[in-house]
Amino acid sequence: MLNALFVDWLSASQLHPQGGLPIVTGGLIVQYDAQGLPRFERNCSTGFSGSYETSLRVGCDGYRVSLSGNIGRFSRQDNLFNYGWEGTKEACNRILALLGLPAFTGSIGIEGTQDYRRGAVVSRLDCTANYATGNESQARACIRWLAARSIARMKRGQSGDESVWWSNTRHMLKAYIKHIEMQAHGTDKTDEAYIWCKEQGVVRMEIELKKRLLSEMGMNDWESITQAKLENLYHEQTALLSSVDRSDEPDLINSIPHRSRVYASAWLAGKDLRDLCSRRTLYNHAKVLKEYGLDIMQQRNIEQFPVKVRIIEMKPLEVPDWYRRRVA
Repeated sequence: MLNALFVDWLSASQLHPQGGLPIVTGGLIVQYDAQGLPRFERNCSTGFSGSYETSLRVGCDGYRVSLSGNIGRFSRQDNLFNYGWEGTKEACNRILALLGLPAFTGSIGIEGTQDYRRGAVVSRLDCTANYATGNESQARACIRWLAARSIARMKRGQSGDESVWWSNTRHMLKAYIKHIEMQAHGTDKTDEAYIWCKEQGVVRMEIELKKRLLSEMGMNDWESITQAKLENLYHEQTALLSSVDRSDEPDLINSIPHRSRVYASAWLAGKDLRDLCSRRTLYNHAKVLKEYGLDIMQQRNIEQFPVKVRIIEMKPLEVPDWYRRRVA
């Protein structure tokens, strides 16, 4: 059930009104009123450990069951490739069964009627895919290129030429070099997966779907999520990072509206436009030039010596046969 586009994290919970379930807790959070009377109690989940130093968070107060973590990674040596949606659902319910807890299910009955019972609710879901760039040098070049991309209404962060991310309250996008991340988590440099990732120049791109976006997309219910929906959403969100840079087109300047040409020319020459115009003017022309594939809000790096043009293609990776045998 390993998949090229897979689930890398899942947080879900389900209420069982009949109660009587085993208590699984890491403690309680209690809130008191001004008179010292308890008004609110919340059960805290607890860690559930597996092999290879993996763990999940599991909780149950007798009524509500919750599970959170990298489900497909649990008790596995690595998560280079992971399970798709259906495989993740099966793994969730196997883990819950080990603890004597009921499986996550879809809703029962018709919403709004007396016999309606809501199923499991998903509050976080991460989707991930791996891409080959050719080698580590090209992987770092890809991260630098991605770091120059801006996404509307998302804040960007960067860690050198190893990782970059964009986030807001609805979701997060991140890209990083996989073998460096594996090493940071203790993977031995002689490990087959580590060597393969380094040789391939594997860059991993993830999208973290938060509670707000899942609700807006109608994908917070257990039964409403499908692998096809996740793939469509993933490609839609990550397409923003593959926008075409037209700055090397010889006829580009002539195609730009006259009032914005001087700013486009200055930016292409490597000038910092914040030193040349007011913030308002910069934003006005940035909006126009965005339509021509130029992002003047980002500083353009210009090499002062001849360089050889190199095109790096990020190729989606399928699960290799040797990795399927490794997992089996």
